[in-house]
Amino acid sequence: MTIADELRAAADKVAPPPVARPSLADQYPDLDACYAQIFRDAAETCDVVTRHGIEVDERADWLVPTLAAARKINGGKP
Repeated sequence: MTIADELRAAADKVAPPPVARPSLADQYPDLDACYAQIFRDAAETCDVVTRHGIEVDERADWLVPTLAAARKINGGKP
C-alpha cells in the first residue's frame, strides 16, 4: 500500500468523496468532510510526486501530520 493509498483509505472512512471539488472555506460546514478532502489532496500530491520519479518522504514537513492522522484512522502505525 502506498502513502497515497493510506491517505485515500482514511478519507473514505471519514467521509464520502464529493461529486465536485468544493471550496474548503465556503462549502464545508462538516469538519469530517473537510478533513477527508485534506487526506485526498495529500494523496493526489503524493501521486504527482511519484509520477515525476521522486520517492515520497513520509517525514516531509507537509506530510507528517496528515499521514499520522490517516494511519490512526486506518488502525495502522502512528
